[in-house]
Amino acid sequence: MNYDINYEDPKFKQVELDKQTALAENGNTYDNMINQSDKYYQDQINAAKDWANKQQEIQQANTDFAIEQVNQQKDQAQKDYTKEQAGAYVDWQKQSNQYGANAEQQAAQGLNNTGYSESSQVSMYNTYQNRVATARESYNKAVLNYDNAIKDAQLQNNSKLAEIAYKTLQTQLELSLQGFQYKNQLVLDKISQNRSIDSEYYNRYQDVLKQMNTENAMAEQVRQYNEDLALKNRQLQEEIRQHNQSQAQWQAEYNLAKQKIDGGSGDSAGVTKSSNKAIVKTGGSSVKPTSSSKVSNSTKSKSGVDQKTYDNTLRNIRLMTSAAMPKIQKQRIAEDMLARSDFSDAQITKALKFLGLG
Repeated sequence: MNYDINYEDPKFKQVELDKQTALAENGNTYDNMINQSDKYYQDQINAAKDWANKQQEIQQANTDFAIEQVNQQKDQAQKDYTKEQAGAYVDWQKQSNQYGANAEQQAAQGLNNTGYSESSQVSMYNTYQNRVATARESYNKAVLNYDNAIKDAQLQNNSKLAEIAYKTLQTQLELSLQGFQYKNQLVLDKISQNRSIDSEYYNRYQDVLKQMNTENAMAEQVRQYNEDLALKNRQLQEEIRQHNQSQAQWQAEYNLAKQKIDGGSGDSAGVTKSSNKAIVKTGGSSVKPTSSSKVSNSTKSKSGVDQKTYDNTLRNIRLMTSAAMPKIQKQRIAEDMLARSDFSDAQITKALKFLGLG
């Protein structure tokens, strides 16, 4: 059975308040864990970036140093070339000088102004030119090699820097994925825990509802019991009132009948007086029970009465009883009056049946 429930009852409000408190605490717990997780993985990503930057700085520094060394070697090659070029020129000037040692030696030999002298000049000049050309070629080759070395270093540096950047990016992606997965798991755990809290406090809410229904049921039982008890008390009081009213009516009828009997004649008066004495001794309204067997035993040897006495006795019994009188009371009065007469057993049985009491 359903009863009217006051959902504004403090018990319901307390359950809802406890539920919201539990949800807030659970939310704060998981939010802090999520924030700490975000910070942890972001710190790891930042550390990976810092490591990459440091490695790139080191790699660039090594490359710059290697290129610097190559440029130093390149500068040295240029200096050597310049020096060789200057040396070749000086040597050529010394050999071709008309006042030099070679000129004096040719003059001593009588070769001045001869074909040999001119041929010697040409030969020395060619030697000078060949020496300069060889030095220039060596220098150009060296510069080419140095430039190639610089380009190779730059390419290797770019490759190394790209490798560092790739590894760093890969690490960042892995950390980001791990962070997302862990955060997503925390979010799912938070939702699951919230559902558990909802279920727990739903059960508590239902327990409060059941408790209130039980209390209402008990209160209804008490109300019905009190109502039934009050109804039974009213019914009892009504029965007592009706009984008292019936007794008063019977007493009035009895007094009236007694007056009529006292004013009657002969046998009728004798029978009535004898019956009245018996009734008065028993207190009027409370006649001592006399069974049919006792009447039969007391009249067993009696021969019976005449018809007139029989009729007068029945008339007196009717006057002593009323329709509102209980049947058992009527029977007691009739048996008592018949027991004090000379009725035979057959007449007593016949009289009781005639009066509707047999």
